[in-house]
Amino acid sequence: MDVLAGVATGLAGSSSDSMSMWLLGGVVVCVIIGVVIYLTMGRAETRPIKQGFYGGAITGSSNLSCGRMSSQAEALYSLFADRSLDIGEEGSDDLRSLKDLLSKLCCLKQDLMAPQQTITATKELGFATHQDIQPLGDLIGRCFSKTIPERDLSLQFQKWHKAGTDLIHRLCTAGDLSEKEVVKAERLFDDAWKDAQNVATTQCIGGVPKGAFEGSPHDPEPQTPTSLQELRPYDGLY
Repeated sequence: MDVLAGVATGLAGSSSDSMSMWLLGGVVVCVIIGVVIYLTMGRAETRPIKQGFYGGAITGSSNLSCGRMSSQAEALYSLFADRSLDIGEEGSDDLRSLKDLLSKLCCLKQDLMAPQQTITATKELGFATHQDIQPLGDLIGRCFSKTIPERDLSLQFQKWHKAGTDLIHRLCTAGDLSEKEVVKAERLFDDAWKDAQNVATTQCIGGVPKGAFEGSPHDPEPQTPTSLQELRPYDGLY
């Protein structure tokens, strides 16, 4: 009997030790999980955001990239996007081209007005030979460094205006817009275009010393071919 009592007492002690170890292990696991959750939540609040906070997200709720920067551009694109257009493959390309062009005007404005002066919104936009003279990101960089002549900037905006006007006229025909709607579309585009041009002129040209770009390779200048440089002046006599 004494032997049986001793065995029972040993088993009870072993069972008690086992339960204590399980409880201790459970407490340790709960503490580790709590620390991991705390660290994860703390880092979430300080994790860097890729998109800049100035002017909102690049896309946001708009159909255009940086569309929040121009209500006129958004209204113009919606005028065609919400309409049933009688267009084929070429007409679909026209609508995409108009979207790209309006996005360029909006993102140009967003980058130029951002206080940090970084090429953020425009760096992902593509280059199209029928719209652009140079990649938009390069143009923004020249604006920030004040190394773009007024003539170069003007030529780029003229090309954008002509490309946009041609696209709008073709899309108005495809959508069978009334004369009043055509005038509205042209006015919306002109307003968006002038707004972006005014911002670019102020940010890119303002404060540049007069004559800073004299002799630019983009400026026209007379040139005499080498084969004619050795000839004597023509005096009208043979």
